[in-house]
Order: sequence, then structure tokens, then C-alpha cells
Amino acid sequence: MQKWVSWTFLLTALAIHVMLITSLWTGLLNPLFHDTEYLLGQGADFFAFYQAGTNILNGISCYSFPPSPVVPYFYPYRYLPYFAYSVGIILNLLPPITAYWAWVGLILVSIWLAAWRTISVARRLGRPSWEARIAAAMWFVFSPIYIELYLGQVTLLSGILTFFALTSPQFTSGVKGGLSLVTSWTLGGLAKLIPFTIAPVLLAGARVRTVLCAGLITAAAILVVPHGLESLLFFIDFNAARTMYLSPYPGSHSLKMLILYLFSLPGGDFRVITLLLAGIFITLSLVAMLYSRDIWSCSALFALSYFFIMTDVWEHHYTFLLALLVLGWIRGGPNDRLRWVPVLLTLLMSIPMMPIISLLSGADPGVNPINWEPMWSVLYHSSKVVPALILYCWFFWTSLAYPRENGTLRTLWPAFALGEEPTVMKGLLVQSVPVASEENGEHFNH
Repeated sequence: MQKWVSWTFLLTALAIHVMLITSLWTGLLNPLFHDTEYLLGQGADFFAFYQAGTNILNGISCYSFPPSPVVPYFYPYRYLPYFAYSVGIILNLLPPITAYWAWVGLILVSIWLAAWRTISVARRLGRPSWEARIAAAMWFVFSPIYIELYLGQVTLLSGILTFFALTSPQFTSGVKGGLSLVTSWTLGGLAKLIPFTIAPVLLAGARVRTVLCAGLITAAAILVVPHGLESLLFFIDFNAARTMYLSPYPGSHSLKMLILYLFSLPGGDFRVITLLLAGIFITLSLVAMLYSRDIWSCSALFALSYFFIMTDVWEHHYTFLLALLVLGWIRGGPNDRLRWVPVLLTLLMSIPMMPIISLLSGADPGVNPINWEPMWSVLYHSSKVVPALILYCWFFWTSLAYPRENGTLRTLWPAFALGEEPTVMKGLLVQSVPVASEENGEHFNH
């Protein structure tokens, strides 16, 4: 039964995956999502990267609006300059439209590599084949990927690189060579800053050199470009302002936007709410990190906190959670309670809510969500962040099942000075030589 269910799920997910790709040409699925229906146009985010690279090649600031853009349309570039000086310039080797489709191809290849890596990790953890197939299918069924491809964004790539980091043999088994923890994690953080939120967990896991190396590389990437420090200050001020002040916008799926619609707030100064949410989720994540030796769960807690503290959380940002959802599923054993939660949440977050709410509310399908009645706006803005909150609670509960055997900070100096890092088996820190589990024959130490 499990075999046929898993094959059915995988084949269905692959069919959905093909449909998502096909719709990039036909536009068939565009009405299902806000960002594909109401934003500037296909590839608008990608063209911002491309135009920023063009600006640099023409000797002007990546933040400037050029007199003669080379792309059909684009949003103002609001990232740090190093991305424009690297990826933006490389993209200019191709014409804009060709470069966009090459970028889409890169994302698709990354998804398939992540699915392949998932099957490999599941085998290393001793998971049966049917569980590996379900894990692989999770990468293909997730509908926000379509928005990521449509916009030409980098969030999913950042999440996949984080997945490779947390499952790298170097990290889990101390094996040298290959795509290392520091390489994949740093690249993921340079693409999107979300992976760097797990730095405290890596420090608590005695990966001091990794964090220091990533910090030095990131600092160099920021400072070596022209006006790097000024750009960093601009970047911080710009994003801090958008975090503290809020106005109703249907495209944002943050927790603060849900609070705004839930309590019919007019928008404005959200500094108190921002600080309150930051205090709650960072404190809970720190408690779990200090108590638990569960690296994967604690990393997920810190990464998820980003989605509850920030204001600009677009629907495509939730593609980053795929790495966490897959990790949550493949690490669980048959006796773990609520082990199906990550799979069910993946399916729940894959449901496009715009057409469902239009059907339930009786509103015309062409009505912009900003004009919906309050109850429907609350339901719409709950569709992503509420499952993310459930996932946070699940990871917090899971982390508490694996208390630390030694002090949290005791291994930091040996890790830094001598390179003595505890092994991570099945997402758990292991200080001693792993032994075989009597329960299922897996090799990790309780």
C-alpha cells in the first residue's frame, strides 16, 4: 500500500511540476496567484538583477534608473551591490530574454538536484524507498515555485543551498571534499540573507570556523565593491523602515500583515508589534537551541522566525521552507508522532487561495484581493503564515525530544582551535562514536 501511494504521489507531483513549467509559456496558471496576476510582468524581479549589472557595465550605480533600460520592465534594484557586480554582470553575457530563460533553467536543475540529494540523504538515514519518493515529490508539488520561476527570483536557490549545507557529508559525517557546508551555506546567504539566521545554531553545534569563514566572505563581498559600506547602510535603513511601518497590501504573506487584517488595523507604525514578535520567536528559538542537540529543528526555528518578524514576506519566499519541510519529513522514524505534519503542510501551502476565496465569497475572479471583504482577506493571508506557524510549533516540539548531553558552549573552543567538531547524525549532535539503533538499524547515537 505504501509503495503505491508513494508512486502515485510522486507521479502526480511530477505532472504538476510539468504543468507549472508549461504555464510559464501559456500563462494558464497566472490567475491563481496574486504575484503573477497583478505585478509588473513575467521576469520583472530577474530584470532588476539584469539591469543592475548593465548599469555597472555602463559605469553608473546599480541603484540608478538608466535613461535607456535594456530590459522591457523591471523593479528598482534594492539588494546589496555584490549581487549586481557578480550575478548581474554574468547575466549580461546573454540577451535579457535569453538570460531569463537560462535562469529559469538553472532553478529547475537545482530542484532536480535537490530531489536527487533528498533520495540520497533518505537512504543514508535508513529511510525506506517509499518515504524517499514522498520526500522527492515534495520538491515538485509546491505551487509557490511557479511564482519563483515567473518572477525569476533567488529564494528557492538559497533554500536549496541551505538544504545542501545541512545535509552535506562534511557537516554530518566529517567527510572532506565535495560541496562543503561553508561553501553552500555562504552562497545561499549571499543570494538571500535568510540562511544566515541559522548562524547561532551552527555556533552551538561547534561550527565556529564555518560561521567565521562565511562572515569574512560576506564582509569582503559587501566592502570590496565601490561604495560598499554606504550601500550596506542604505540597505539596512531601507529594510528596517519597511519592517517597522506597515500598510495593507495583499501581496505580503507575513504574520504582521495577517495581524493587520485580522484586527482591521489601519497600518502605520508597527515597531511595538515588530519588537514583540522578534522577542517571542528569537527567545523561543534560543531556548530550543540551548536545550536541544537537534541541529535541523533548531535551524528551522531560526529560519522560520524571519517569516514572522519581517514585513515583506512574499508568497514566493515560502519556497525557502521546502528545504525545512523535506528535512522534517526524512529525519522522522516510524515511531515518531505527528511525523506526517511536514508532508501535510506542504500540500496545504501548495493550494492556491485566490480562486478558492473568489468562489466562496462570490466575488468576480478578476477582483483584486485588496478589495475583498475583511473576513476573506484574513483567510487569504492565513493560507501561508498559519501553516508556517504550525511548522514552527512542530519543530519546537521535535527539538525538545533531544536534550543536550553536554553543555552548549563547551565545544566552541576545541572546535575553533583544534577543529574538533561533534558529528551530526540524523540532524542530531553526536559526541561519541555512533552505535546502531536497536529500533531500526540506523546509525546514530541517542
